Amino acid sequence: MIGLDTCFLIDLYWKDSPRHQNARALYEKLADDEETKIAIFHNCFNEFLHVITDSKRFENPFTIQEAIEVIDFWCDIENVTVLYPDDTSFKRTLAWMNMYKLGRNRINDTQMASCYLSNGVSSIITANPGDFEVFECFEIEEYA
Repeated sequence: MIGLDTCFLIDLYWKDSPRHQNARALYEKLADDEETKIAIFHNCFNEFLHVITDSKRFENPFTIQEAIEVIDFWCDIENVTVLYPDDTSFKRTLAWMNMYKLGRNRINDTQMASCYLSNGVSSIITANPGDFEVFECFEIEEYA
């Protein structure tokens, strides 16, 4: 199973991103492979909504409604599973924060990685490999 990082979703929909074309090509490859199972940590959608609608980051940000339509689209894809933390992944998140001496800015990515590990995700698609390499349990797929 492949896990998506929020940056992939943002790059896929933000047409001015320098990584947009690569994200688009990877998306098309994933969409063509019906056997590929995709996982998305629930908070990726919250982050996507927060970032893609930010007028300080984008000249033409999405409206809240447009962002929600994107989220609904992903939630309705048959081979996509939205994942939520459980007690095990939550406790692992805290343990990893301590073990790797991660700061407060790493909470979301650490919880995402922990939840992905609990649900059998073996690789993560991201433009920020350093966010996940420390855990040494995922194949990192960059598209940048």
